[in-house]
Amino acid sequence: MQLTETVTGSEALLERGKKSLAGGDSSTMRVLPYAMPLVADRALGSKIWNIEGDEILDMNMSYGPFLFGHRAPFVVDAVTQQISQHGSQLGFPTEISMQVAEKVQQLFPGMELMRFANSGTEAIASAMRLARVTTGRQTIIAFEGNYHGWSDGAFHQYHAPLQSLPASGYGPAIPGTKGMNGAPFDLVICRGNDTDCLQRCVEAYSDTLAAVILEPVGGNCGVIESPSGYLHFVREITLDYNALLIFDEVITGMRVAPGGAQEKYEVNPDITVIAKVLGGGYPGSAFGASRDLMDVVVRGDMFHGGVYSGNAACMAAANAMLGHILDTSTESYPYLYSITSKLASGLRDVFGRAGVPCIVQHVGPLLSMYLTDGKTDSIGNYREVRQHCLFQEYIQLQHAMQRRNVYFHPNQFEPWFPSTAHSEADIEFLLERMEDSVSEVFGL
Repeated sequence: MQLTETVTGSEALLERGKKSLAGGDSSTMRVLPYAMPLVADRALGSKIWNIEGDEILDMNMSYGPFLFGHRAPFVVDAVTQQISQHGSQLGFPTEISMQVAEKVQQLFPGMELMRFANSGTEAIASAMRLARVTTGRQTIIAFEGNYHGWSDGAFHQYHAPLQSLPASGYGPAIPGTKGMNGAPFDLVICRGNDTDCLQRCVEAYSDTLAAVILEPVGGNCGVIESPSGYLHFVREITLDYNALLIFDEVITGMRVAPGGAQEKYEVNPDITVIAKVLGGGYPGSAFGASRDLMDVVVRGDMFHGGVYSGNAACMAAANAMLGHILDTSTESYPYLYSITSKLASGLRDVFGRAGVPCIVQHVGPLLSMYLTDGKTDSIGNYREVRQHCLFQEYIQLQHAMQRRNVYFHPNQFEPWFPSTAHSEADIEFLLERMEDSVSEVFGL
């Protein structure tokens, strides 16, 4: 069945939604002004269906939680059993949250103690607070293009225009939205993947530096892998200056490897944050560190709470997800890497034959496709995305693909999230429609 040209049903329902929901939904990223209307009805495996009944190949996968596809049976069964036999939220400690924590410890040994929360934003806010409490210092260094949630403590203008970025390569954070009353305070933003710049930044703030926080693989300005040795350099410089290292593995955790980027690159942070894959489609995140660091939470010197933090329904989903990862990692991750490599190679071939400049970068099952001005062969940091990437053309291409029953996010900063549910037939379907869409958009 073909996706309808005008998507009239989705358009009409979104207009109805705008009368009660601000913008028509509860996330700005789902109702961007340049996005083609799509109101979803259901999902299964690698597909979603809109309210018109059209079957659409989904490469966004709800921004990444579904490593094993939509409605994975083992997750559905676990949540159903928990709700029907025990309850969704009990308001007391539960064994299932302990089971999840024990599985997290197997995958992330540095998380000797942890706390669960409901979103990456919540967990990162707590991780930054933990760093400040345990060091007694205030400054935190983050990086251009990295997103650490929308709390006042972390939300900087991570997609700032080039002219707003300091010539020195680092400087105080630019607030990410209006209404932050000057926040984020004591947050410094540095150019990414640049050892000299980070060295100068750390030295400038050494007296007050509590921590450095980063996405170990950039996933919020496309997929940007750090150059060899860079993460080890960040680890060493934080140790040299008695600061902590926070890995924001909201995207990379359980995706680029079972134990996240810290397993893949063999770099051990002081504090880890995970989310997305952890919940398997249910709200779930965690922050954790050594017993010594987390002792301030144990003692109550640092508060962490939340009525729904670690609720039983979401813990049931997480328990099923982590159990499946532990049981199947020797088969599932090679497949994830293989199917994503096939996709990446196929995309490069399509654009190469069309003579349209395009850079495809991926780290395991995390992929980005950049339409560029043809003046570079790779994207190594956020500034290069801004300098070389063609955002309007990408939107046009996304619209053409959506009309052909393939969905990926229209914002070029957003990566694609292949899953084990994506088959070789899915990839062939996508590449065929990409070839037609490239011809349409670029007039070939």
